Amino acid sequence: MNIFSILIPKHTLTYLNDPLDQAVAFLLGATYTAIPVVDDQGRYVGIASEGDFLRAVMEHGRENLAKYKVADIVNKDEGAKVLNTVEKDEIMERILDRNFLCVVDDRDCFIGIITRKSIILYLKN
Repeated sequence: MNIFSILIPKHTLTYLNDPLDQAVAFLLGATYTAIPVVDDQGRYVGIASEGDFLRAVMEHGRENLAKYKVADIVNKDEGAKVLNTVEKDEIMERILDRNFLCVVDDRDCFIGIITRKSIILYLKN
């Protein structure tokens, strides 16, 4: 399995590196339940979920969210990240517990995601 045949590239995705108040406002109108987070250099930071945003609002209050960035509340689960050289077996094992995996290069720069759907569509053909 060539990872690039199932990769959804970064330029077609929504990912965040915003102040928390702007990210919450964006997500209120979106259908995402989790979203990749990158830093100012484009490196993968983690995945922010609805629960992460809810905890931030409850902990800091909505009026104080502008003081924080999404990276401050992100889940830094390293299991949600794979290198672009990853083998098929590792992809299959890791995707079982997640809706998507973030793909990074050897500099840890975010290059896209692999979703369960993209894998199923690839295997179907």
